[in-house]
Amino acid sequence: MRIRWWHSIRWRLAIGSMLVALLATVLLASAVILAIIHYYSIDQSSRLANFASDGAQRIGTRYSATTGVVRAAADVFPNALEQSYQGEQYLIVVLNHRSIPVYPHLGPGKNVLNSFVVALADPTLHRADFAELRRGIGNSQHGVTSNGQLGSASLIWLPRPFVVQPIYVGGQSGNPVVGVVVVTPLSAAENTAPPFIAAVGLSVLLVSLVVAALAALAAILYSRTITQPLADLTKAARVLASGNYKAQVKTKSYNELDELARTFNEMAAKLASDVNALHEQELWRRELIMNITHDLATPLTAIAGLGESLVDGVNQSREDYEATGRIIVREMLRLRRLVKDLHMMAKVEGGAVQPQWKAVRLAPLVDEVLALLATEFERVNVEPINALSFNLPAVQADPDMLKRVFSNLCDNALHHTPAGGKVVVDALQSDGQLLISVTDSGEGIPTGALPRIFDRFYRADSARQAVTGGSGLGLAIVRAIIEAHGGTIWAENVPDGGGARLIFTLPLGFSEPTSITGAITMSSGSMSSQPE
Repeated sequence: MRIRWWHSIRWRLAIGSMLVALLATVLLASAVILAIIHYYSIDQSSRLANFASDGAQRIGTRYSATTGVVRAAADVFPNALEQSYQGEQYLIVVLNHRSIPVYPHLGPGKNVLNSFVVALADPTLHRADFAELRRGIGNSQHGVTSNGQLGSASLIWLPRPFVVQPIYVGGQSGNPVVGVVVVTPLSAAENTAPPFIAAVGLSVLLVSLVVAALAALAAILYSRTITQPLADLTKAARVLASGNYKAQVKTKSYNELDELARTFNEMAAKLASDVNALHEQELWRRELIMNITHDLATPLTAIAGLGESLVDGVNQSREDYEATGRIIVREMLRLRRLVKDLHMMAKVEGGAVQPQWKAVRLAPLVDEVLALLATEFERVNVEPINALSFNLPAVQADPDMLKRVFSNLCDNALHHTPAGGKVVVDALQSDGQLLISVTDSGEGIPTGALPRIFDRFYRADSARQAVTGGSGLGLAIVRAIIEAHGGTIWAENVPDGGGARLIFTLPLGFSEPTSITGAITMSSGSMSSQPE
């Protein structure tokens, strides 16, 4: 599904950040301009008052030496517009004692100066912009300095100040008033922004635009630091969804997104592990079915063939019948052992087996096991040796389960020991535990098969010969029981071709029992088997 750009988190973050930055820039620029206008207005009013006072005093001084206000005003202010030190032009109008504008003279054409003078000269023009000014002129005719604002500005925050200063004869405040001088900035008369404020405002505007552009760029780049890891996660998730469980996300951030990426990688790794485990379990299931089918088919085929020979009357003598019967019994026992082992594995995996903990002495227990297997050892001419010392300390264990352990290990060793060989059971005490070993004098276990001999149904001989073949579950059961007793088991070869040795440990100190189910779980999800 393709996401439209306006639905993208990246662009939403970028646009949101740009709007916030733009709003902050506008607010800051407005605050700066308002502060400049405020302080500029205060300074302008002060300078305007000084300028008007100085001009009125000079006109009054010259008035005493001349014939009238007009000539004095023309001498003091040759131009009706005076330039201030900040580039601001002051508009100057002089009125006589009857409040009639006498300077400057109206020139041809229509301009701000003429309009301003006309507005002051015609009392019938009651414009709101000049109402306060006209009141100030009236007050100044009585010797009171007046100041104020010219009506309302087109932009309410722009100042439009004026000052009306009385003109005294001789420039002395105690003398008669012969007129007034009105001074106001040209921008106030035109109702425009003062040059200084206009220049500063333009500069602030340009700086604001630059800041807004930089903020927009920073917002886009910053949003990428958030959305790029998310895009990488999305890409990796799609790879994961396609069945490639090796997908990983690499990020250079050190924040919550990096933690999210690490969590995703851990999830992907765990998922890959689980999928591999499922594949392995599926392979084990298929192998289990094939192995059980094979192990069941071999004796059943033999029994069926022998049964047909009995029905067909192939056997002619008693010896033939006895030989056939022995083979059938042997194959039946083989089937029964397979069924018992499968039943035992099902109970172990289902947690239906609970150890009965008792103090067990190993030497007598091994004697009992070897006594039960004596017939088998004699049949193949292999000598069983119980080398366990009767002075070994007792262990806390389930005696029936330990008998099963020694029976499976000795039976496994018996099947791999040639005639005239021996199987030795030995033990020693070390670091608070017993190390028990079962050693045969056979050919040993192939090196490549050592890590796998505890896998279910694994046999070291690929030919699966009936002579050495058991159920393939013997060592699986042994390993589960040993681990349930808090021990470990492993296999190794005796140096110089001395056969194979299976070693397991049992702790001497009694501890809280471990369940068989827990032992199965701790065995990497795989059950052991007999290396046949």
